[in-house]
Amino acid sequence: MAFESLPGVKVSSYAAEQTFVIGDFFAVYQKGEENPTIYRWTEVKSITENKIEFIINVAGVVYKIPKTGLPDEKKLLNLRGVLEGAVSFNPKIEYSHQKRILPPKYLYLSGDAGDTPYNVNGYYKEREINLSNVILLNTRLGNIFKLIAAVAITAVFIILHFIWGDTAQNWFWFLPISAFSGGIAVMLVYLVCAVIANYHYAHLYKTDPALSEEITFTISTAGFSAVESHLFSGHEFIPWEEANYFIETNNVFIIYKHNKAVFWLPKRLFSKEVQTEISGFIHERLVQK
Repeated sequence: MAFESLPGVKVSSYAAEQTFVIGDFFAVYQKGEENPTIYRWTEVKSITENKIEFIINVAGVVYKIPKTGLPDEKKLLNLRGVLEGAVSFNPKIEYSHQKRILPPKYLYLSGDAGDTPYNVNGYYKEREINLSNVILLNTRLGNIFKLIAAVAITAVFIILHFIWGDTAQNWFWFLPISAFSGGIAVMLVYLVCAVIANYHYAHLYKTDPALSEEITFTISTAGFSAVESHLFSGHEFIPWEEANYFIETNNVFIIYKHNKAVFWLPKRLFSKEVQTEISGFIHERLVQK
């Protein structure tokens, strides 16, 4: 089981008059009852994390663990790690969560991480995530940008023709005006993408406390990991076989699984020479796009 070394977490729900102990087992203490109800993780049907709570469906009963019972963010992240570790060991559990930057811990395996040539601690920064999101969005929308530019150039050229006419005599200044208009249209779309990226990160920052924590990043022969430093053991990693490809921007290395980013490694944490080494190291194991 991945992250099995994490300590169990005790959380109380005063509204439901229940206390939960989440660790090797899932135990529920009901007010007024002397003995708890104890479940094995193999009995759990689904786990959901939303903005306000964790929801565990087990044996036909739904339990809601409020995040208000976890005022310490490190304790909340510890609980998330325990739950996702249980999912890693029991992949039949249906699991859903909000968007985040750190890879979900159910992707990890527990074992020998192999040689670890690249290991560093650091924090994510809003600017590098935003810029990378803009670059990725622009890459995906590259053909759309070309189409927008072509439509804008054509539309402005036609408008100039109908307003001033005599295109045969005036095409030499109709054309640069149209081209400039196409560039303006693309720039406006780019700015919209930047606003969307900023909003996306702001939303992530509100919903994922891990973004304010120190992260331990590891690139090894067996796999890779990005784990909150206070939860890092060095024994959990995501195998390279679980990833499909990677993208390198000016700010980060991003590894993808099924077209979803699962690993972001800030390049500023390494010297230029080491960045080149890491790029080659990953390239030996994954296709670069």
